[in-house]
Amino acid sequence: MNYEELLESLWQESEKKIGAMIRETDEEEARIEQDVMQTLSRIRDEGQQHCVSTWAKRTEEILAEAEKSARMMSIETNLMLAERLYKISRSSLSSLRNGRYEEIFRQMAAELPPLPWKSVRVNPADTGISGECFPGAETITDELITGGMDVTTGDGKIRVVNTFEKRLERAWEDIAPDLLKGNYENV
Repeated sequence: MNYEELLESLWQESEKKIGAMIRETDEEEARIEQDVMQTLSRIRDEGQQHCVSTWAKRTEEILAEAEKSARMMSIETNLMLAERLYKISRSSLSSLRNGRYEEIFRQMAAELPPLPWKSVRVNPADTGISGECFPGAETITDELITGGMDVTTGDGKIRVVNTFEKRLERAWEDIAPDLLKGNYENV
């Protein structure tokens, strides 16, 4: 083999090796690029999942805070409304002093235990009927009493408050929820 043939053979062999190296390099580059793309995709997916998870958690926190705030506002509103309704109810007690009031007063007096009452506190307009229902007891007038009576025994050990105001106060815990519930059913 002559020098030119040898050179040509070496050249061809070098071109084959260079071609093989280029192909191997291209294949390795493709594998690396694929690995990088898969890693980037995985990182992106994990980042999105983290963002979605964080967003969902924060959304839950915000909703919980909003619900708590709404409940507190509802409670405050109910308390304010109940207070207003109580004041209105209390100021309306005078309407119970209608034509049947004397009968109502006598019924309220009959509800009391038969004890020797020493003093009877009543509305100034009730001094006459008080004397009839509680003979021998001292009648004390009190403008803060709309109707009914506040009686005490001589030794002061027993006191019974049977006034419109006290009855409303006692019944208010039962009345208020129904009034408030009725208020929101119409909204």
